[in-house]
Amino acid sequence: MRIFLTGFMGAGKTLVGRALAQKLGCEFIDLDYQIEHTSGETIESIFETGGESEFRKRESEILRSINKDPAVISTGGGCFIYNRDWMLNNGKVVYLKVPFHTLVTRIGAETSRPLWRNAKQLYDDRELIYEAAHFQVDGTRDVEQVANEILQMLQNSI
Repeated sequence: MRIFLTGFMGAGKTLVGRALAQKLGCEFIDLDYQIEHTSGETIESIFETGGESEFRKRESEILRSINKDPAVISTGGGCFIYNRDWMLNNGKVVYLKVPFHTLVTRIGAETSRPLWRNAKQLYDDRELIYEAAHFQVDGTRDVEQVANEILQMLQNSI
């Protein structure tokens, strides 16, 4: 089974994803890393040259090309927004829910993340969409606690 981790920027998808993949004994794939590795460009430069639409196009293509099964896949904050039905039908989606004020603390007010300048509005717009995930976990806790809770949820759903 493929497990897709979704949530807003700074929710801990990469850290939790690594821990969960280790517990499951499967491969961990960071989608943002795959985009950069495949294109030879940083996420920031893709946004600068092609805008968000070009980034989302590349993100969707790479997401849908991942054939590893089982795998834990850490997605970008907007990936589920643009690929919701596909992700829900091709694995289990876990939403790492973190309050906005905690994300600000984690990321900081100054960041090079391309969409951070509109972060609060994006957060508000995306929150209800994220809740369509198969599972929802409190992402404010320790990485190991979050990974263990996801593991338990997955085991209980089989």
